[in-house]
This record gives sequence, structure tokens and C-alpha cells, in this order.
Amino acid sequence: MLMNIGALESVKLWPCECLIFHDIDLLPEDDRNLYACREQPLHLSAAYNTFNYKLLYEDFFGGVNAISVGHFQRVNGFSNKFWGWGAEDDDLANRIKYHGLSISRNPANISRYTMIRHEKEKPNPHRVETLRSGQNSYTSDGLNSLQYRVLDVQPRRLYTWIYVELMKV
Repeated sequence: MLMNIGALESVKLWPCECLIFHDIDLLPEDDRNLYACREQPLHLSAAYNTFNYKLLYEDFFGGVNAISVGHFQRVNGFSNKFWGWGAEDDDLANRIKYHGLSISRNPANISRYTMIRHEKEKPNPHRVETLRSGQNSYTSDGLNSLQYRVLDVQPRRLYTWIYVELMKV
């Protein structure tokens, strides 16, 4: 839900054609890995140091992604049912494929990232169940079902803080 809100509010503040979703604990290693959209959604972080620079699985879409605003709207954004850590990026990958798009990647030697060491968040215990059940709601759960109200917007030096109230659906 918060990823959808961030995307919608960002586009209102700074009209653009490309959205970048970026895990805060990942640092790019190669400046040839351009943060820009392409014809298809782009998985920028295919090779992490913590995974021995190997792609975890074929449909892996976690970490850092670039997706056009048009494609994000077409797939109905992220599901609003995921909370905490885990599987929201897998659901987005499934939505991308469901809507006839594909995931593109740069070569592994370019899409390398270092994960900053930190205490791992506990995974949401319902993430797999939510992922499985989400296959029936790509068109009804996402941007089109989002209900929130912006309470405050505070531009800061390196980011903009957007405080929202979430409405029950």
C-alpha cells in the first residue's frame, strides 16, 4: 500500500515517466547500471553480494526496479494486501507477466549490488499465502482500490516525507 502511495504522490509532486523502487539497504556497484525505464520493466539488482552475485530465481524482481508510470498503472501497481517484509515484489513480477509484459535485466556484471549489513526484519508469516491468493485480484487490488488521505508533505534536504492516513477498505 505504501509503495503505491509513494508512487502516486511522487508523480503528483514531480511529473515523470519512470518510477524507481529501491530497497534502502542496497548500494549499486557499477555506474553503467542506469536508473531509467526501458520498453519493459527493468530489474536493476539481479546480482547481490549476499547471494554470491547470482540471480535467486528466474522471476526474482526484488531490490531495485525501474517501471514506467504507464506500465505501473497497467499492472494496477503493487497489491495493498502485503505488510512487512516479503513477497510484494514477487506479486508485482506476477502482475507484470499477467498483463503481457516481461522483466528485463542488465548483465550480471553490471547489475551488481552490495547489501548493507543490518539486522534482518522478520518475514511476514502470511506472505506466501497472500502471494498465492493474489492471483485472483490483480485487477481489483492495487492502485484502483487504494484509499488514503495525505496529512502532511515535508520536503527535506535529501528526500520528501509524506505523512498519510490509511483508510479501511
